[in-house]
Amino acid sequence: METCALIFANEDALQPILFKPALLWVLDAVRACDIGDTAVLTADQNAAQTAKEAGFSAIPPESGADNLLTAALRIFPQDTACNILFLRGDMPLVHELFIHAAYDAHQKSGNDMTAFCCPSAGNVLLAAWVRRAALEDAAANAPLTGDGCPLARLFDILQKAGGKAQRVPAPFSEAALCADSARNRNTITAFARRNILETLLDAGVEIPCVDGVLAGPDVTVAAGATLLPGTILRGHTTVGAGSVLGPNTLVEDSEIGENVLLNSTQCYRSRVLDGANIGPFAHIRPNSVIGERVHLGNFVEVKNSNIDSGTKVSHLTYVGDSDVGKRVNFGCGTVTVNYTGKAKFRTTIGDDAFIGCNTNLVAPVKVGDGAYTAAGSTITEDVPADALGIARARQVNKDGWSRRFLADKKKK
Repeated sequence: METCALIFANEDALQPILFKPALLWVLDAVRACDIGDTAVLTADQNAAQTAKEAGFSAIPPESGADNLLTAALRIFPQDTACNILFLRGDMPLVHELFIHAAYDAHQKSGNDMTAFCCPSAGNVLLAAWVRRAALEDAAANAPLTGDGCPLARLFDILQKAGGKAQRVPAPFSEAALCADSARNRNTITAFARRNILETLLDAGVEIPCVDGVLAGPDVTVAAGATLLPGTILRGHTTVGAGSVLGPNTLVEDSEIGENVLLNSTQCYRSRVLDGANIGPFAHIRPNSVIGERVHLGNFVEVKNSNIDSGTKVSHLTYVGDSDVGKRVNFGCGTVTVNYTGKAKFRTTIGDDAFIGCNTNLVAPVKVGDGAYTAAGSTITEDVPADALGIARARQVNKDGWSRRFLADKKKK
């Protein structure tokens, strides 16, 4: 039998639950159910854009009187055997198993309408399976007026007309909560957070203390990894076995390899390969690849750069728009000067190079394999392989200068 789904989404559907809009939780559940045509009914442009980016069609109401029920008759093909799933887009805990269970009850009992409800929440109707033929009959006999999601109105119409309308209780009270208030969002988030962390623990992830640990619904952590307090994992992030994240570490949409240490580090849309040792207080900005066994120490920032295996960037250094080879050593205070005020350029550093403390590498510039730069240099030209680049003024000592200076100061 054909199935389809129509989801009503207002601005509350974009409220984040563990960093992910509630609407995307709902759409993921519908996708997992392998339902046929699915559309999002919304007058909110941001909600429509979110639905489209997730691969679903977004349809605006035709008029002020258009709601979830009248829109369904307009949108979906006139197949009287079709069953329509109605959902609110701000119900993030509506799980695929719950949707399947409600559908099974709907089919087994031959219902015209099977509504999801929550006894502990006043039996409010927030979602339902409805036979299209029953919806057409209800529309022909009574106006389907109401707000965007008038399922309670439809339930009453069907019952009064002698139709078979059944309430199916939600498996837990949080499933009936909508993300339309700060209190509800707090309750939903706490429930979802606990479920995700318990799933990770059951899979063999070490979480010695769950305080402050947050993991989004699209995060994957391998067995044997450790999450310490204050670790926050967002978006589509993966963490390999043996890695230790935290304390106080934030990772977003990134791939973390095996046996990686991230201590008090923030990492965005990047890859950190096996055995890297990062932190404390490091910042990895988007589009960076940190190679195997690389060390980034305290107050190091990397942006849009590739750093190859075995390289050490120990402290107080900025590496931006750069391609760095293997086994390079960065002295303290190095800066890749990548921006002219009009355009950005790349710095290239070869294998086994040694960058002296307080070196400025003014891009575009290349430092060859095995080359050195002298401490305090501002390098504006390429340094050939195995060469020493020195770019600083020669020191001049003025004998007796400080004595004369102090004497003049006392006179004043």
